[in-house]
Amino acid sequence: MIEAGSGLLIDFTVVTLGAFTVGMFVETLWPAREYVISISRWLNNGGLALLAYACNHLLGTWLVVLLITGLEPRSSLTLRNTPIWVDVTVTFFVLELSRYALHIAMHKVPFLWRFHAVHHADNEVDVSTSYRHHPIEAIFSALPLTVVVWMLASGPQALVIYRTWDLIMAVWTHTNVEVPSCLECWLRRVLVTPAFHRTHHLADRRFTDSNYGSSLPWFDYFFSTYQATTAEQQKCAQIGLKTHTANEQRLDGMLWAPLRLRLRD
Repeated sequence: MIEAGSGLLIDFTVVTLGAFTVGMFVETLWPAREYVISISRWLNNGGLALLAYACNHLLGTWLVVLLITGLEPRSSLTLRNTPIWVDVTVTFFVLELSRYALHIAMHKVPFLWRFHAVHHADNEVDVSTSYRHHPIEAIFSALPLTVVVWMLASGPQALVIYRTWDLIMAVWTHTNVEVPSCLECWLRRVLVTPAFHRTHHLADRRFTDSNYGSSLPWFDYFFSTYQATTAEQQKCAQIGLKTHTANEQRLDGMLWAPLRLRLRD
């Protein structure tokens, strides 16, 4: 549980479990893709998610909220001294842009792709995919973002608000739910929707290397990394990667997969 002053008290584990519960409920009622739920897949994804979440929670949460607040800021901006709405807005926008750039690096730098590919190798996308990240990737992701926050000198309240939003969006964007088309076309103008991000998980490389946004789709639109898909592709196109074996869908296989010599096709 994190307290960020002014009575702002948030338990990130409760937020994550709550998002998972809601996500499981809605994707059961309104699934975008039909598939047979595999208990073994969920257990393996869940095991890796626990390891990744522990690393990300330690570095992404405690380093940012606790360590950063104890360091002398390296920015003349010093967002913590600005009104909370300015702090939250600037922190949110800069972190989203930083994560967009980091996500592209995860795809383009072969060494980083070794670890990020574990997330993409899942043969389906649902709430269990949300935190299916290699623990090493969680560390690689947390460290540069921590430096960004330190440079911004963001206040703890802004960081807690962003972190809460990020945890919810990580589940939302991976939920196997079909948003009504009339709402989808408007919603994806301001938010990354499940369909928007599902495109990023399709096996076809032109889709895998697109739609990098975490919460905001704007950077994909602006930098021309957005790829549209048809309703048929959303329902039937293959998801996952061809480079990972069935054994590498198990927890031990996912942990060892980045050490293989073969990279991507």
